Amino acid sequence: MPKLEKMSSEEHINISKKMFYGGFAFLPLLWLVNFIYFFSTSRKTNAPKELKKYIYLSLLGCIIWFVVLTTWYALFVNKRIAWGQVADRITVVIPKGL
Repeated sequence: MPKLEKMSSEEHINISKKMFYGGFAFLPLLWLVNFIYFFSTSRKTNAPKELKKYIYLSLLGCIIWFVVLTTWYALFVNKRIAWGQVADRITVVIPKGL
């Protein structure tokens, strides 16, 4: 990506907006990249409010995805055997011996 200093604030908003909407395509890491890439720019006093909106919504989306995926993983690992046939159907690799 180009240097942030060489881009206008409209270009910042445009790229951040594209990365924000791209994260809805099940790409939560894109939200994290959006936040990290534009965080220093958003801390400046002359940063546009729209840029801050997309950056912090990206961070929020990434955190929500992390919580949802972690919860799903914890439930699946702990309850897989109790779920029986349903868990076996959604398991890609079935562990041997259980």
